[in-house]
Amino acid sequence: MTIDPLHSLITTLDQMVASREATTSLHQWQETEPGLSQFDTLDDVVAELTRASGCADYAATDAMLHLLLRVAGGGGAGSVTAATLVAARMVPAAGSVVGQLLSATRRSGRRLSVLDARVTVAGCLWEQVRTYPLGRNSRVAANLRAEVLKHSLMAEGVHPRCPRSGVPTDPATLVELISDAPAGPRASEELVLLLSWAVTEHVLSRTQSDLLLLRWTDGTIPVPTRELALRMGVPQRTVAHRCARAEQLLAAAVRTR
Repeated sequence: MTIDPLHSLITTLDQMVASREATTSLHQWQETEPGLSQFDTLDDVVAELTRASGCADYAATDAMLHLLLRVAGGGGAGSVTAATLVAARMVPAAGSVVGQLLSATRRSGRRLSVLDARVTVAGCLWEQVRTYPLGRNSRVAANLRAEVLKHSLMAEGVHPRCPRSGVPTDPATLVELISDAPAGPRASEELVLLLSWAVTEHVLSRTQSDLLLLRWTDGTIPVPTRELALRMGVPQRTVAHRCARAEQLLAAAVRTR
C-alpha cells in the first residue's frame, strides 16, 4: 500500500493525542517550558493552535510553534511528539510547496510524480522542524515554509541559486512515523498533466495552474477556500473567485478540445 508521508503526519498526531503517553509528554514539556503550563492536555495545545490559525492570529501561532520547536530541539521521546505536532500543523503549507516543486521540475524539463514530490517535501519538512534555528522567534511559520521550499527545490536540483543537496534521509524517525500509517488522499498525476497541458495551451496562467493544484491537492476533496485564503494572505472571496474562474476556463477548454 502506498503511503502519503504528509497525510501520515496528521494521522500520527491524532494517534499521539489519543494515547496515554500524550499527558506524559505534555508534563515533560512543562518542566522546561512554563509557557505551556496553561494546558491540561495535548488536545488543549492542538485546540489553541487551531484557534490561533483559524482567527489568523499569526503572533499567537508563531509563539506556540516556537515553544514547541524549543521542545522538539531538546531531545528525548517528548521532543518527537512536539516535532510531530509542529510538522502536522505545517502540512497545509507543505501542500502548497508540493505544487511549487512540481511546477519548478516541469519548467526544468523533468517529470516528478506527485507522490515523489510529497515524499521530498515531507522529508524536508521533518528535517527543518528538527533543526530549526531557535533564535528566529518571529514569523516562525513563514520561516519554516520558506526553508522547506528552499530545501525541497535543492533536493530535486531545481533551486535557481543553490546546488543539489539530495532528499533528506534522517528520517529514521520519519520512516517510523509513516510506516504503519494509512494512505491519505493526494492529487493525481492526471491532474498535474492536465494542468501542464492547460498552461502549455495558454488556457491557464501558471498562477492559475498552481492555485488549482493547491485547491485539489487532496484528490477529489477540494481544500476549502477559507483555508487557501489563510495560506495566501488574501480575502476568501478573492480566492473563491479565482478558483471558480480557473475551473470554468479549464472545464470549457476540456469540453471544446
